[in-house]
Amino acid sequence: MRGLLQNKYGTMFGVSSLATVTVEEIAKIANTPKMFQFYFHKDRGLNDALLERARAADFNVLALTVDTITGGNRERDKRTGFTSPPKLTLDSLMSFATHPAWAWNFLTKEKFDMPHLSGYVSQGTNLAVSVGDYFSTMLDQSMNWNDAEKLCSQWNGQFALKGIMSVEDAKRAVDIGCTGIMVSNHGGRQLDGCRSPFDQLAEICDAVGDKIDVICEGGIQRGTHVLKALSVGAKACSGGRFYLFALAAAGQAGVERVLGNMCTEIERDMKLMGVTKLDQLSRDNLRFHHSR
Repeated sequence: MRGLLQNKYGTMFGVSSLATVTVEEIAKIANTPKMFQFYFHKDRGLNDALLERARAADFNVLALTVDTITGGNRERDKRTGFTSPPKLTLDSLMSFATHPAWAWNFLTKEKFDMPHLSGYVSQGTNLAVSVGDYFSTMLDQSMNWNDAEKLCSQWNGQFALKGIMSVEDAKRAVDIGCTGIMVSNHGGRQLDGCRSPFDQLAEICDAVGDKIDVICEGGIQRGTHVLKALSVGAKACSGGRFYLFALAAAGQAGVERVLGNMCTEIERDMKLMGVTKLDQLSRDNLRFHHSR
């Protein structure tokens, strides 16, 4: 499905270290650009294995996630008892009972797994753990700029930092050899009260937009959101829930519909703006509301 949609819509697909599908499987079905979202673990052997698997699978971009060295206070996950893989509780059994199709698929399909981690860690693969606890215990909280620069050198290709939210960090990303940055607050699920990526976008683009590809991630739900980000100076936009919710609700058809809607909205909104090419987008299209 992923390969078909990438070919149809010309999108880049990103998959993380914690994915339930391997980079090798994705490489077989997708011949368009692919990005591997790298989580920096305490286990250096695991880090090396992840990098080499992504390289061998001909992934085009490695994106080091820099905003999750510890888990955020994900209150909804605590309230619902969400773990990976899911564990049976009274609440989850009630949810299974009220969603029989989902329950049937969960019980009869292949066992849940995080294949990139199998053989290195038990948490999240055969031992149920919350996402926040996994981040806090398995990822290397001492990760620093030297580690990022070394990983960039090891990869020796298109390399991005995912989770940049300041001009200072954007400039440092340029200094260590990154070719891109993803301006992101991890969907607002990490640092409580953090500004939105779009709020940071203009100053970051002004500082490094001529030296590095700036990607706006987070809150992209409509065609106008994309056009606003490109007008500020971003080179591209990305999203996770944007397609994952559609995938969970309606499978391939759902993702096709959401991508089709996005394409239609972008084209229609450009026509309404009197714009025929993306390079005609600029900040002249925008008016900012400055807080006092």
